[in-house]
Amino acid sequence: MAAAKLLTAAGHHVTLACRTQAKADAAAAACMEYAASSSDAGPATGKAGFYAGRRAGGVAVGAECDLSSLASVRAFAESVKGKPLDILSLNAGLSLNVGEKGEQFTADNFELTVGTNHLGHFLLYNLLRPTLAKGVNPRLVVTASGVHDPASEGGKQGGPDKWASMGEFAGLEAGKGFSMVDGGQYDPDKAYKDSKLCNMLFMAEAARRDEGTITANAFSPGLIADPKGFFRNQNPIFAKLFYAISQIAGVGENYDFAGSALAYMAVGPDLAGKTGGWYDALPLGKHSLAKHSASTEAQDVAKQAKLWQLSTKLVGLDK
Repeated sequence: MAAAKLLTAAGHHVTLACRTQAKADAAAAACMEYAASSSDAGPATGKAGFYAGRRAGGVAVGAECDLSSLASVRAFAESVKGKPLDILSLNAGLSLNVGEKGEQFTADNFELTVGTNHLGHFLLYNLLRPTLAKGVNPRLVVTASGVHDPASEGGKQGGPDKWASMGEFAGLEAGKGFSMVDGGQYDPDKAYKDSKLCNMLFMAEAARRDEGTITANAFSPGLIADPKGFFRNQNPIFAKLFYAISQIAGVGENYDFAGSALAYMAVGPDLAGKTGGWYDALPLGKHSLAKHSASTEAQDVAKQAKLWQLSTKLVGLDK
């Protein structure tokens, strides 16, 4: 929500799509309150330039969109049909408790992590593509993670069995009820890493398919191990300990940086016309966002196309 606050304050019309209408309305109200505040701009703080001159017209509204339900995604897409759309930010990042071994599934019988983080995003983008293509300098921004890459510090944790990998897509090939993309035994840690690799493959294929019309880029705001945020589904004791360690070690990021990073990806003028890029917050904890190379598998053009094909079938866009 940090990015939504900044964008609302900067004068943009922001729609916050959340799992429930109540959460969406609360988020929108927080954005409007932030935009109306003078605590971060004006003569009293000496920050009169950017926000003070651009606050007028900023609006935040809430809408229900549960990415773990294709019906909810379709209903949301229908509700915004015909309205102006310049930027689509796909920001879900569900990560389940690594101590829980049983699979969880979406309303449509997809493994919950990949179903939410990838398939829900995939359907939403495809439903909104015609509208987005008519926008002003339209952009797709996908929040991914460095863990998609086994060569990264986070990606290599747990050993080879837990590294992100699509394999031959055996799980997705089998259809609904899959436990893992590659058809292997369920592991919540690998499922999250796989979902982020899916994000990267999806973004690259979208960039290629919509080149010249919509730009598509992915980014990571770094490690934000908030026990009440991203780590809310983890064991509470582990989550609090990990958060403390990440802050003490200086590798954790904060919401202010994460929000500004997403806002930059959405409206930064120097990204105009640039597509297919991966921007990661490295070195960890240093509040620095820059373009990097994606993992070897994320750059596999055949796998990018294959994931798009299988996802199209799974969400019912081939009918």
